[in-house]
Amino acid sequence: MWLFASIRRHPWLWALAAAMPLVAFPQIDITIASWFYDPVRQIFPARVAPFPEWVRRDMPAVLFMVPVLMVVAWLAGEVLRRPLLGVTRRVVLYVLLSLAVGPGLVVNVVLKDNWGRPRPSTIQEFGGPNTYVRPLVPSTQCDENCSFASGHGALGFWPVALALLARGRWRRPALAAAGAFGIMVGTVRVIQGGHFLSDVVASAFITIGISVVLYKWLIEPGKAPSSKNNRPNSPDSA
Repeated sequence: MWLFASIRRHPWLWALAAAMPLVAFPQIDITIASWFYDPVRQIFPARVAPFPEWVRRDMPAVLFMVPVLMVVAWLAGEVLRRPLLGVTRRVVLYVLLSLAVGPGLVVNVVLKDNWGRPRPSTIQEFGGPNTYVRPLVPSTQCDENCSFASGHGALGFWPVALALLARGRWRRPALAAAGAFGIMVGTVRVIQGGHFLSDVVASAFITIGISVVLYKWLIEPGKAPSSKNNRPNSPDSA
């Protein structure tokens, strides 16, 4: 029980401890990728498998529909002059920012197009021309849409931002489901040779971290009782 209590009190310390082996022992990246590589055909078979390819090509469009539907729900609430399904202006702002800043700006714009880390499928160990680059080390071997960090991995862990909105007894299972979804998406990209495990872990850190910060900034203040009118039961009108 002490272990679970410690993880709950210090989640980021435990997460950093779990990620450190990937930095200290970079061979882990290559070893895990090699499990899914076919040296005879010189391909990652999952790259042409139906479900992994659905995750890579079509899953993002499904997730992008979530903020669209939430904006529609918010606009409908504005017309009705009451929040629809609990979707307020503050909630919409939080959802849009968590997607735009984490998976969008930080992972895809700042890192993927500038860090230069080659993907597993392009390094010499797996029949490519490039050399392996350690985690967190910039490179010039890739010009754009590179391996670090994982765009699909970031998008896969983005539902954690939605799960944080769950209330009461629904929050734990929602967070567990969102985390499992992120792990599934990240695993797909690893077995396809699209990303190293360290790329996915980095995306999880970035996406979840930004979502938690935005949640504390935008959502938690709106849950507090108003000190102006001293009415603890007054609804959040944001």
